Amino acid sequence: MTTGDPAGGLHPNLPLIVAVGDLMVDVAVDAPALARGGDVAGSVRLGPGGSAANVAGWAVAGGGRARLVATGGGGGGAGGGGGGLVAGRGDDLAGRLLAAALEEREIELWPRGPVGPVSGAMLVVTEAGERTFVADPGANLGLGEGEAAGAVEGAGAVFVSGYPLLRAPTRRAAMAAAAAAARAGVPAVVDAASWPLLEGGAGEPVLAAAALAGTLVANREEAATLAGRPDPRAAGAVLAGRVGTVVVKCGADGVVVCVGDQAPRPIPAPAADPVDVTGAGDAFAAGYLLARAGGADPAEAAAAGTGLAARAVATRGAWPDPLPPGGWP
Repeated sequence: MTTGDPAGGLHPNLPLIVAVGDLMVDVAVDAPALARGGDVAGSVRLGPGGSAANVAGWAVAGGGRARLVATGGGGGGAGGGGGGLVAGRGDDLAGRLLAAALEEREIELWPRGPVGPVSGAMLVVTEAGERTFVADPGANLGLGEGEAAGAVEGAGAVFVSGYPLLRAPTRRAAMAAAAAAARAGVPAVVDAASWPLLEGGAGEPVLAAAALAGTLVANREEAATLAGRPDPRAAGAVLAGRVGTVVVKCGADGVVVCVGDQAPRPIPAPAADPVDVTGAGDAFAAGYLLARAGGADPAEAAAAGTGLAARAVATRGAWPDPLPPGGWP
């Protein structure tokens, strides 16, 4: 277990990205076809995941520091004793896997107090190229309002996942993080999470938090659901009128950046040879925020984000490879 304040104490000159959301164990299943009630051959991989955790991992890979805010808990802030339990995980085998993954990537855990007994888990089933997700938030439901807001201190930029905004038990905590970033005057983005969760007005908390943060990041399906416009440029322009800046991710076609009432600006994606697109959107957010923390404008930051996303699609799994034995270059 990493102790003390790794994000503040190691490499203090690097920008600190604070990521608020989920820490999960990803179980990825890939098969050409599924046989209901029977066995099929395929691949099964186990690894760390969760949108905010992915952003933290890619922020480190992109040359920054990361603080992951993945749960509240019964006691202990960043400096308190935690009985060996860490942010976002439960006291189980999966939780120990997550602790090891975070430690080897030098990601700070916030808070470090006790959490629930069961870690969050995400089952990702890919059948003939089509992905289906089943999520169990587990210990992530303990995210606390005061803890989330306090974690923003010292941040160079802040990421707020839409998933805790779309769950009643964690909505206030995620909203508090967005508000704290606004008060601190640091660049921040809210991610739209997943389009099926946004339908029928359910995405209103995401838009409200994005208005506080000043920026919404969404893929084209999420933007279309929130704006009621299928075209990415039209959807981004509508949403920018409410939140300020909107970045619509369009896969291999790059992104569209909409700022206020300015004309939408397309940013092309660099050429890539995709291996696995899992986590590419989170890598984009990490690259975007690292650039914003360094003073880049939204279009410049979007270009940086597409560069890190290109690295992600060439990597199998949602996380980058661990730091080399020698640590930072």
